[in-house]
Amino acid sequence: MVDEWRVGELADVSGLTVRTLHHYDDIGLLTPDRTPAGHRVYRREQVERLYRISVLRRFGTSLEDIGAALDDPTWTLDGALRTHLATLEDQVLRMERVLHRLGDVPAAGPADEDVCRRLLAVLEDTTVAATEPLRRIAVLVYADLEAARQHLVDVFGLEPGPLRRDDAGTVVHAEVRTADGVVMLHRVAPEWGLASPATLGAATGMLVVTVQDVDAHHAAVVARGGTVTFPPADQSYGVREYGALGPEGEPWSFWSPLP
Repeated sequence: MVDEWRVGELADVSGLTVRTLHHYDDIGLLTPDRTPAGHRVYRREQVERLYRISVLRRFGTSLEDIGAALDDPTWTLDGALRTHLATLEDQVLRMERVLHRLGDVPAAGPADEDVCRRLLAVLEDTTVAATEPLRRIAVLVYADLEAARQHLVDVFGLEPGPLRRDDAGTVVHAEVRTADGVVMLHRVAPEWGLASPATLGAATGMLVVTVQDVDAHHAAVVARGGTVTFPPADQSYGVREYGALGPEGEPWSFWSPLP
């Protein structure tokens, strides 16, 4: 019985590409052992993890959610199946609406422009249903992922997410969480044009977080040593808001809707 596989061998038996396996390793999703020469070697437990990854990918689960699921001791396949079933049911409902609209379009000859327009409208709805974005994920770039994650947790009060390292111990992926989603922390990557605001001396974007009580949150951030750029104030666009600087000088905004 084979107990270990090189990356090319595992690619052959799994149907995945070597590039995909390298990517899984780079993001900390599937980390193989290494030979003394530095070559990747996959043991049986890693192949079993790859099987679970492949199953969840067939469900349409994102790599981010797969990593969180497999690293969560409370995760179960039954729960994943139920989530996938709910997604499929939503897709079925959308397709049923499209079918219903198609059924309302009468048969017509090639010159019936009104029917053609109605058919085009239905087809456009079908395209939207298939390509509609399902989720947004914020990504922030930092030079020091571990320190940035700790600051966002300790000072801003965000929930800690996964922290993954490569074989050398370098953090290659980090996350923090809010009530409605994930904020991914990305390494500086010149090859992708990603730089830290600390290096640029400016930011090209910012993150806005809704909190229950903006004044209480502001007081907590100040008490934790955070840097506030402007105090809480009522804004003309219907919120009470204050600003703060993140761990590498990037702007953040925290607000609560005005009553």
